[in-house]
Amino acid sequence: CGSVLSETDFCNGCGADVTIYKKIIRTSNTYYNMGLEKARVRDLSGAADILRRSVRMDKNNIQARNLLGLVYYEMGEIVKALSQWVISKNIQPQDNVASEYIDRLQSNANRLDTINTSIKKFNLCLEYCRSGNIDMAEMQLKKVMQSNPKLIKGYHLLSLIYIKQGRYEKARKQLKAAAKIDKTNTTTLRFLREVDQQTGKMTSLEPRFKAKERTRESKDDRLIYQSGNDLVIQPMEYRDKTVNNTLINLIIG
Repeated sequence: CGSVLSETDFCNGCGADVTIYKKIIRTSNTYYNMGLEKARVRDLSGAADILRRSVRMDKNNIQARNLLGLVYYEMGEIVKALSQWVISKNIQPQDNVASEYIDRLQSNANRLDTINTSIKKFNLCLEYCRSGNIDMAEMQLKKVMQSNPKLIKGYHLLSLIYIKQGRYEKARKQLKAAAKIDKTNTTTLRFLREVDQQTGKMTSLEPRFKAKERTRESKDDRLIYQSGNDLVIQPMEYRDKTVNNTLINLIIG
């Protein structure tokens, strides 16, 4: 009925029992917090999985949907990111940071076209691999990764080509680059295990020099991290008493 719910288990407007509804909302918010924690440690694939559960439980969870878009963006999945932000904006047209994300992406039309082209070329590389044209796939994939260096699945496919060719050190290099973006991606770790077994050498994913990429703001305790040329201000955890917390500010490029 559109009424604002109170602490009771019944709607103040129509008197309906909202116990199950409230449980669903709480579950969605719990998934959001879990996804946020995974995103903070750059477990992007894990964060995406949890956040998808959150928006399945509550399609109107704007915080979870916007964060899911940011996770997709960090994984090089720009189309998926835009999709989440467009849905978010349609649900909440006013006071929604998704509008800013969309405007910033669309304002850089050349960059957006380049990324879209890279996705098309990646799909073409898949067809090359399926047809056995590995050399052409390798050549095109290198171009794809130059234009879209965050595309996780691009690193995976290129490393798989190198593994098939027995060029394990090249494969290791691609997989380490993928791990810098998404630390606990299961496909990355599975391929690295294969490389380690074939070479008898364990891959270290720890950076040689640990730069200070995170600072803490004193006012609202938001975490900030630098990812390439992008500065991302992470959202605060969801709390029942602070529903209208500011979500995320994103500066692109």
